[in-house]
Amino acid sequence: MSEEIISEIEEDLQKERIKKFWSLYGKYISSIILLVVILIGGWQFYSYWEIKRNDNASNIFLNIVNLSQEDPSTALERIDELPKLPKVYDTLLKFKKASLLNDTGQKPEAILIWKEIYSDNSNDNLYRDMAIIISLMNETNQPNLLKILDDNIKNNNYLAQFSKELKASIFYENKKINEAEDLFNEILNSGNINQRSQERITNILKTFEDY
Repeated sequence: MSEEIISEIEEDLQKERIKKFWSLYGKYISSIILLVVILIGGWQFYSYWEIKRNDNASNIFLNIVNLSQEDPSTALERIDELPKLPKVYDTLLKFKKASLLNDTGQKPEAILIWKEIYSDNSNDNLYRDMAIIISLMNETNQPNLLKILDDNIKNNNYLAQFSKELKASIFYENKKINEAEDLFNEILNSGNINQRSQERITNILKTFEDY
């Protein structure tokens, strides 16, 4: 009997402690729980919104690519009318716009867009290097970009071999035949070259025999 009474007293004390604890800290605990629920719900909503936004941007980009094959002028107009897209798709659209401008004889405008891409430090290095290379392929008289090309070659950049080949081609275009030949031979003998590139450079070097 005494054990039952003791048990009841302990139970009452426990309830009293819980009641006291809740009266002191209940509102804080409720606030924390509410905050966690809001954060989890907000993150899930953001993830859903971000996925949907990227899906939408992807569809817009593909539509522009398809339209550009049929009607480049209209594609250029559509690009200018588009709202701000996520960073990656915004950059890809800039590449597409520059390409369309260049193809329709508006090279200076295209070069300005490539410059905008490679000058933007928030862009991925790959995109920036690609913009430099494409810009140089279309306008070789850009000494500032040639300097960056040299830096990419020295730093063994992932586009170093292509950069080297482009530099050799620029030498060739500027009648610096010996420099071009030396650089093409360097690429050919590097051992880090695929068969297609090897065949292409070998054929280029054959043309040097005429000089």
